Amino acid sequence: MAGVCKIEILETVPELKTLLNHQKTVNGFQKIQALYLFKIGQVVTVKDLAVTLGVNRITVQRWLRQYRKEGLRGLLQVKQSGGRKPAISAEARDKLEKLLNDPDNGFQSYGEIQKWLQEEYNINASYKAVYATVRYQLKSKLIKNHKK
Repeated sequence: MAGVCKIEILETVPELKTLLNHQKTVNGFQKIQALYLFKIGQVVTVKDLAVTLGVNRITVQRWLRQYRKEGLRGLLQVKQSGGRKPAISAEARDKLEKLLNDPDNGFQSYGEIQKWLQEEYNINASYKAVYATVRYQLKSKLIKNHKK
């Protein structure tokens, strides 16, 4: 029959059921569900599986190719997106957090933090980046009336 998928699924039906219950993402659940539906014989073609799962058939083919090549571990591997690097490095952010939490040290303004980052780490961070880091990532505030 044309379109029948020829794939050998190494995991047993109970193993796949257990894996289904432990998936934390929709994507992971769909990938395991695809293997499960093929294993129990509910679907036989990639097209049927794509319609059942509500994804494009090319997506299903990519999943199956990945499973054949890398196995279950490769199929479920979560890719990290590139994205923009943070304006303030992790090392500088850790030191900044220690200084903000130390009652004897601290900063009176975000401009002061910008100057400190430039002097200590050669980081030229914008006011907006400094503010967002302090307020939203570190969940900290500046020290009022601090004298150095």
